[in-house]
Amino acid sequence: MRCRLRKQLFIKRNKICEVSLALGLAGLIFVIIDSEITASNGDSNFSKTHPISLLLRTLCVLCTIALMATLVHYHATEVKIALIDSGADDWRVALTTERVIKLAIELVICSICPFPGTGMMQWPYIHPDSRKATMVDVPVDVLLAVPMFLRAYLLCRFMVLHSKQFQDAATRSIAALNRISMDFRFVIKTMMADHPLRVLIVFTVSFWVCMSWMFTQCERYDGHLPAEHYYLNSLWFIMVTFMSVGYGDIVPNTYCGRTLAITTGIVGAGVSSALIAVISRKLELSRAEKHVNNFMADSKLTNQRKNAAALVLQQTWLVYSNFFINKILQIFKIKFIHKYKHSCGKGDELRLRHHQRRFLQAISEFRRIKWDQRKLQERGNLLLDVGKLHSEMHETLWEMHRTQDQFIAQVDLLTQKIVELQNTLKQQQHQQHRHMLQNPSQSYQRGMSSAESCESGLILPQSTLITGQPTVTLPMVPSLTTLPVRSTTASAVDFADIPSGSTNIPRVYPDNGYIRL
Repeated sequence: MRCRLRKQLFIKRNKICEVSLALGLAGLIFVIIDSEITASNGDSNFSKTHPISLLLRTLCVLCTIALMATLVHYHATEVKIALIDSGADDWRVALTTERVIKLAIELVICSICPFPGTGMMQWPYIHPDSRKATMVDVPVDVLLAVPMFLRAYLLCRFMVLHSKQFQDAATRSIAALNRISMDFRFVIKTMMADHPLRVLIVFTVSFWVCMSWMFTQCERYDGHLPAEHYYLNSLWFIMVTFMSVGYGDIVPNTYCGRTLAITTGIVGAGVSSALIAVISRKLELSRAEKHVNNFMADSKLTNQRKNAAALVLQQTWLVYSNFFINKILQIFKIKFIHKYKHSCGKGDELRLRHHQRRFLQAISEFRRIKWDQRKLQERGNLLLDVGKLHSEMHETLWEMHRTQDQFIAQVDLLTQKIVELQNTLKQQQHQQHRHMLQNPSQSYQRGMSSAESCESGLILPQSTLITGQPTVTLPMVPSLTTLPVRSTTASAVDFADIPSGSTNIPRVYPDNGYIRL
């Protein structure tokens, strides 16, 4: 019953969200139409006192009132859902301070709208040439129309409630188990992970159009340019400010326009950073592509290493052949180069230095190639180590689960054996008890014989308790400590360590006044 009621409330909440979004957009459209037909551009015959303008603003007020009612209804539905989730009965339990503050903020944002009879106001206009401020007449509807774009949060709520992640019950359950809230941040991050370019393009175009219209409303009432020029200039200014270019050919002349320019710059910086991150992630090579590039680079470095080694040998042979072969043939042993420096000509010495430089360069090149091969191998090992670590973790977890299952099976078997042992002991006790109840005389005779055996064999007696019958107290054997042994008592003997009922009890023999066991 509770699940069915909760599902019905979920469907109802989605419908309320759709209605609130439609009312918010309808009021915004009425305001845009009213602002465009009553703009002071000299070509319009409408004014703020025209019946059409009054009708449009009246419709906007009615939509705003209906929107506020739907917001209250929406939060009331959320309170009911919270009551079902918590199992409480009183609605004041789910009505938290955070929810009240959130409702108050939403009502304040959505209550802002132009209404009939607002009139005109004056605000400063800064001339771009002289930089002097003059007061111009501006309708009050401009200040009330610009904040109406804050109703865009209703679109964010609509996206959350109609997303695949929120509508799927399994996804919501998994998110709840992992302590992840299904809010707008989670939905937009998921969309950015799946379709990053599409999300950024849609947001950029929407933000560009909305901010251009608001900037036009702030800058159009000086009366110096036609209306179409204001729109084109606003589109250009918002785009260059959004991209953090700022040519300076168009500047805002009102404080409202400057505020919008600052907001555009901040949002544009964030979107540009996100775009760079998305492009960087798209340009990153996959693991297979990295393996291909590593293989090609390794083949290239191997060939270069072979060529460098061959060059080292070649230069070594040239140095050797130019200056040592003749001397070796003469003296049959190798001499150092500096010993024959004076015997060589100028050309031979220059040729020697040239081959020595080539020889050292070949050695350096060979070492550099070896170092590049080592770095490439480490980079390839890093890719392999990640996959190897993943496989080892998977094998370790599988082995842990298998060991845990075996341990649980052994514990279950041990528990079963303990239960069987307990049942066996209970059956034996029950049989002994029933036998004692049926033959009480034999139990008494057995107790007397035990007492006699205690007297003869020094067996410690035990009292027998017969359930359901009077308690039979057997005569106790006198303690050995009271028996005289050559005028000496066996006080040094401690029978506390002898278990009761034991038949292997050593006898006590007197030996020269001492107790010998």
